[in-house]
Formats: sequence, structure tokens, C-alpha cells
Amino acid sequence: MASVAKGLILAACIVLCTAQPVEKRELPVLKDQPAEVLFKADNYSTVLLECVTEGREENVKYSWFKNGQPFDWEKAGNIGQRRGEGSILFFNPQPQDEGKYQCFVETPSGTASTRTISLKKAFINIPKVETKEHTPTEGKPYKLECPIPKSYPKPKIVWKTQLRSDPTIVEEFLSRRITLSPDGTLWFSNITESDVSPSFKYVCFAQTPASGEDVVLAEHFLKAMVQDKTPQNGELVPQYVSNDMMAKAGDVTMIYCIYGGTPLGFPSWYKDGKDADGKPGDRVTAYNRTSGKRLLIKETILEDAGEYKCVVDNGVGKKQTHTMRLTVVSAPKLSKKGEKVITIKEGQDVAIPCQVTGLPEPKVSWTYNAKGLGDRATYKDGVLTIKNAKKGDTGYYGCKAENEHGDLYAETLVHVA
Repeated sequence: MASVAKGLILAACIVLCTAQPVEKRELPVLKDQPAEVLFKADNYSTVLLECVTEGREENVKYSWFKNGQPFDWEKAGNIGQRRGEGSILFFNPQPQDEGKYQCFVETPSGTASTRTISLKKAFINIPKVETKEHTPTEGKPYKLECPIPKSYPKPKIVWKTQLRSDPTIVEEFLSRRITLSPDGTLWFSNITESDVSPSFKYVCFAQTPASGEDVVLAEHFLKAMVQDKTPQNGELVPQYVSNDMMAKAGDVTMIYCIYGGTPLGFPSWYKDGKDADGKPGDRVTAYNRTSGKRLLIKETILEDAGEYKCVVDNGVGKKQTHTMRLTVVSAPKLSKKGEKVITIKEGQDVAIPCQVTGLPEPKVSWTYNAKGLGDRATYKDGVLTIKNAKKGDTGYYGCKAENEHGDLYAETLVHVA
């Protein structure tokens, strides 16, 4: 009896094991990749373009294309490949390595592909800097300029004070009277005695992935202050105001309204005629490091588009008003995407969601095993549908959406058992 029972258990196990569907984790799908990878062209840099599957690595073959043409990385001389992966590693990358790369992986299920990856050199043309000396007038508006050199990507600009006797000692500073504008200029709403000192200078730095250290762009020394003998009338003077501008959904947007004068004037903000000052911590708020001289939109949405107005008042001079219009655009964004792996039985329907938003409306295209999609599938209302799927429909379905502000790529492996 015991031997019969063991035989029945073994038979049941065989039936159950053969009836189970293929596990998703066993099927090779590619990891998502960034749209852009940056490198520094020096003797110490390395940069990785990744191409690796999340499932089984058996019976897979990797290949790369550069600028739409087959790319033999082994002939490049300065490129190696990660063991067991399709990822390629650039040693001491050079400007000629720049380009648009795409990896393809042949698997037992079909051909998978990454999105197109743009490999670009990060650089900044470092200027020759000489310290400029200034003698501003007490109580009057003033500015220190910091021209931003040709560079990629655009650097972050920061201003610090530097001790003249020991340049290694630098400090950040924060003042309700001093505001940095997007063009790099440092604006003083009015000059006071505390701004002028023989012991320190103002230094403008660029922070960029092109350099491991802050890059000096400008140096200024306020050596003396001229006394103002004219009577103060409280006049507010426009220094930097944002004009009509375009912002991208998802980015941080800052709208500026910097006026100089004594006493200080602070803006009140309005959007389409309604109060837009917000509260500290709000997504849209005037309560930030600039004491209201910029309206901060932490994560821009399409609804932020409209007419913005700042009204500046210092209680003495004439109120000043400035109006501008903000237009918001959007790179393609997935509002709903499919699973990376879908397993179904033959004869069932397949639905692969790829619902995309964007402004202007993105163009959506599909590939099957890295080639054009035939008429077996239809795309409507954000869903690709395959009716009565056959085993021959097994493969990788790629959804690409693009408009003038960006693109995205999502790939789904459909396994028909």
C-alpha cells in the first residue's frame, strides 16, 4: 500500500508541475535605462551604459547600435563589457564616444531592446578670472555679475564670500537684501556697511558634473562705500523680473520679482487675479530663501499655466507692479503602464496598457521584437490589444512616446503558453 501511495503522489506532482505556467521571474526582461548618461573627458573617468536582464541569463545574445548603425564595441579600444551582461564600460571616454546608443538582446522569447540612451560629454569652458573692484553707494541698489560660460549641462550657480587672506575659507551667506537671479547676477536691494569689507570678496562658483570641484566664474571686491548725500525718497527700482516664460511639468519653476530701494520692498503674488503667496511648505509659495522675491513652484503641473502678477510695496515709495505669463508644457509621461511580463494561455486576449500624457500630445508608436508592429495588434485609448493570441505572438512589445520636450519607452514581454 505504501508503494501505491508513493506512486500516486509522484503522479500528482508530475501533473501539477507540468500544468504550472512559466514563472515571470524566469523570463528575461531588460532593466529600465535613463534617457541620458554624462561623462567627463579626462584620464580618470569611466562611464557605464547598462544592458542587463532581470530574469534568466541563459541563451541570450547582446548587441549594440550607435546612431542607428551596428556598433562593434570591441574595436573601439577603450571599451570593455561586464561579465555575463551586455553592459559596456567606457574607460577614459572621449568626445568621439558621444552618440545615441541602443542595446538589443536576443532571447528564446524574442528580441528585447532598451530605450535610446544619449551619451554626452559634460563640459564647462572655465574662464580666466580677475577680481573686480567696486565702490557702491550706500543705500542704493547694486549688482555683481557672473557671466555663465558655454557648458553642458547648465551649471548651478552659487555665491559665497571668500577670505582674502586665506582663500580656502569660504562661506555661504543669506540676506533678505541679496538675491541671485537665474542669469547668475547677485542683486543687492540696497548697499549697507555690512556688505563692504577689506577682509573678504564675493565669489561666484559653478557646480557642474563636468568638474569634481566648484569652478570659479567671477570675483568681486567691494573696497569702499560712497556716502549718499541725496535725500531718500523710497523709490523702488526694478532689478530683475521674469518675463513671459515656459516651464516643463514636473520641474521646479521660479518666477522672479526683484526690486531695489530703501526701505526694502517685498512682493505680493497673484495668479489670474487670485492670491498666490501660499504658505511655508506649500507647493506654490513666496515663503522661501528670497523673502518673497521669487515665487517658488516646487513641482510644476499643467494647471500652473496662467498670468502672474507681483505687486511690490515698501510703505514709502510708489507701489510697483509687474505681470508675466507662464506657459506649461510636458514631456511624455506614463499615467498607466503594463507589467514587464504578461503570461497567458493560447486563445486568450492580451491587453498591454501604455497610457501617455504630455503637451503637445505625444506621438505613440509600437515595436514587436524591436521591429515594426504588424496588424496582429491594435492600439486604442492607451491600450494595445491582441485578440485570440497565438504562441507566435510571444515576444517583446515596446511602447515609445515622444514630443518636442522628451520621450519615453516601456517594454512588455508577452509569453503565450
